[in-house]
Amino acid sequence: MIAKLLRTLPLLLVTATPLYAQEAGPLDVNVGLMIWTVIIFVIVLVVLGKFAWPHILGAVEAREQHIRDLIASSEADRAATAAALAEQQRLLDETRARVQEALTEARGTGERMREEMMASARREHEELMTRARRDIESERQNAVDSVRREAVDLAIAAAEKLVRRSMDTEDNRRLVLEYLAQVQVQRAPAAAGA
Repeated sequence: MIAKLLRTLPLLLVTATPLYAQEAGPLDVNVGLMIWTVIIFVIVLVVLGKFAWPHILGAVEAREQHIRDLIASSEADRAATAAALAEQQRLLDETRARVQEALTEARGTGERMREEMMASARREHEELMTRARRDIESERQNAVDSVRREAVDLAIAAAEKLVRRSMDTEDNRRLVLEYLAQVQVQRAPAAAGA
């Protein structure tokens, strides 16, 4: 192709140079100029095709490959991020479940402790009431025993007085009535205390 161009070059040179100079208008066609433009275009095209385009196409293909690699890498990163997000969500759900379980257990433990404390307080209250009733009954029994002892002492004292003096029936009646009045007087405070 270059050989052909070199053979036609003299012919083009001759035709490109006008034999006489004319003034050309803006709409006039200059065949020589057109031929030289085509020749220069073809030469630039051949030089670019031989030297520049392989490098340009290689750079473009390398750039395309780099973009493909970046897209694949971003897809892998996106998939890894989605997997990490799913794992984080799973861990968060597990943590929430554990916290809820711990709260439920704490509430149950608190409720059991409250019930145990209430039962213990009831038992202590019942024990105190039972002890107080026993103490009251014991004190009442002691008071009754004390009144009986005093009644016996009074009866003995009255019998002793009766025996010391010889009494008539009138004196015996009077002494028994006095004794009964004393027993009733002493029982009244003891009964009020019970």
